[in-house]
Amino acid sequence: MEFIEGINMASQVSPGIVIKERDLSNAVVTGASAIRAAIASTFRKGPVGKIVNIGSERELIDTFGTPAEANAADWLVASEFLRYGGQLGVVRAATGVLNATLDGTAVLIGDKDAFDAGVGASEQFAARDAGTDGNNLRVVVVDHGPTKKATKNGHGLSVGDALSDGVTTHEVYSVIDANNVTIIEGANAAADGNSFTFASYTASDWNAQAIGSTGLTYKSIAPRPGTSAFASERYLSNDEVHVAVVDESTNTIVERITYVSKISDGKTPEGASSYWKDAVNETSSYIYGATLGANQSTVEGENPGSDAASYGATSGSPKKFAAVLLTAGGSLSGGTDDYAYTAGEIATAYDEFLDTEQTTVDFVLMGGSMGNETDTKAKAGSVAAVANSRKDCVAFISPFNGNQVATSGGAALSATDQLNNTVDYFNTIGSSSYVVLDSGIKYTYDRFNDKYRYIGCNGDVAGLCVSTSAVLDDWFSPAGLNRGGVQNVVKLAFNPNKAQRDELYTNRINPIVSLPGTGPVLFGDKTGLASPSAFDRINVRRLFLNVEKRARGLAEGVLFEQNDTTTRSNFNASISSYLAEVQARRGLTDFLVVCDESNNTPEVIDRNEFVAELFLKPTRSINYVTVTVTATRTGVSFSEVVGR
Repeated sequence: MEFIEGINMASQVSPGIVIKERDLSNAVVTGASAIRAAIASTFRKGPVGKIVNIGSERELIDTFGTPAEANAADWLVASEFLRYGGQLGVVRAATGVLNATLDGTAVLIGDKDAFDAGVGASEQFAARDAGTDGNNLRVVVVDHGPTKKATKNGHGLSVGDALSDGVTTHEVYSVIDANNVTIIEGANAAADGNSFTFASYTASDWNAQAIGSTGLTYKSIAPRPGTSAFASERYLSNDEVHVAVVDESTNTIVERITYVSKISDGKTPEGASSYWKDAVNETSSYIYGATLGANQSTVEGENPGSDAASYGATSGSPKKFAAVLLTAGGSLSGGTDDYAYTAGEIATAYDEFLDTEQTTVDFVLMGGSMGNETDTKAKAGSVAAVANSRKDCVAFISPFNGNQVATSGGAALSATDQLNNTVDYFNTIGSSSYVVLDSGIKYTYDRFNDKYRYIGCNGDVAGLCVSTSAVLDDWFSPAGLNRGGVQNVVKLAFNPNKAQRDELYTNRINPIVSLPGTGPVLFGDKTGLASPSAFDRINVRRLFLNVEKRARGLAEGVLFEQNDTTTRSNFNASISSYLAEVQARRGLTDFLVVCDESNNTPEVIDRNEFVAELFLKPTRSINYVTVTVTATRTGVSFSEVVGR
């Protein structure tokens, strides 16, 4: 490997580093836990069109939901990869999905960044995840609320007035109409000279008030909200509310955001924002909130959403907040799913992984097959394009399911048909050492939907690279009986015999085979490079990617330094030390670093360039073993037979 080989440095407009390989063939390793694969698909929930880092199947479920019938193959491929210990960067493909809202006018809010930019800001409340799952949610905003309902014909009362039953003075909490108000029993109402005696009242215990038709009550959320310390210190009252999210499919409260404030600049005792909108949008896993909507009172009282100072409250003129009650009609609706993506949509989703400066990717997973071979080929091409463009990762591609599995009601395919179909399919994938092709379609159990499915093994082959790095290093082959065991396989759709494996291997395809007593095994370690080269093996490709990433990191430290003997010597020492460790760990048989006056000539220096050349002799994996067993006569000396 060398820096700058074949590149005109003058073509670089801004400072940067170019790494170029030179094939002369015709520490150290990144930890396995840090190996990151990329995959794009439709999902039940989660951000749309944004890379999300996933470290386990549990995180995959929590963020993107369980597999649906239409996306199960992609989902299971992702899950299978995670079994081997790697990490995933996941993009939810943007299709026809929409977020449910309070008024049912659904909108696509891709993620929190989109919401913060104003998408969906006109909605009172919206489901955080696009899809029909949001249609099961009810948003509940619970205020301090009234204790009783009072009746006094033609009362002319306002919020905050005192209302007396002849024994106790009550506070008017909200005005319903000309004849009815709600009151807070036993409240210390302001003495404003407007005391009325009401004709009748109906008890309405706050704790027992129902949340819609869910069968849940206010008490099930939290004890009654009241006045925050922040509000009290500023002569304001009744600013606290609870915000809860109810899953109406199970009538359970799935989220509680309690004792938040109607005051826009409200603060907790610790100094964090206590404003309800901030609390909801920063902490909720289920909803976005933009406005509390109209109050259930007349204009008296302080409306929510302004800063504390704007209310003008003083010790002589305290202010009370008006009621905010959204206990009825709080169900979200209008959310839609769309699991069917086109080849163009999936290509756009995979484009999120193209930026090498903003995203770290080691592997790119194809996922499952699409509905037909043409679209599946296009999907495979999109996956390969990411790796070929980045040149710092490897794409893993499996056959189209129909290459090996008969369509519903069709006759079973012969082994010859399976072989020919698979070879023909992969012949459309261009030659590249950044692509790994496998023959595997495995039959596995989908426990989420209680059925068996055929899925591609690209997640498993990438996973074997992860597990190999965990026990050894990147430059060891992931194939064979020692490290190539494929997990979670009921059976293989196509189990090639020796002659068929020969044909596959000739066509750059790594067989997955189930041998007696071994279980399914990856039985090849070729890349998709068509020409003979050191780079036609997975272990060599991964060795060079490992070296290149380390070299890039060291080279970044050289930028803007002096191009002199000291800098070159320091770089040489650093990279040589690293390569010596790689050699000690069986990745190289020998290496040479050239970074001196011979390639950093005065002309190179005057162009503000720095050149280093790394010459590497990679170790090779054993693909062919010959063992000769010879019988000799008892009296024959071995030296006579073998000459030693």
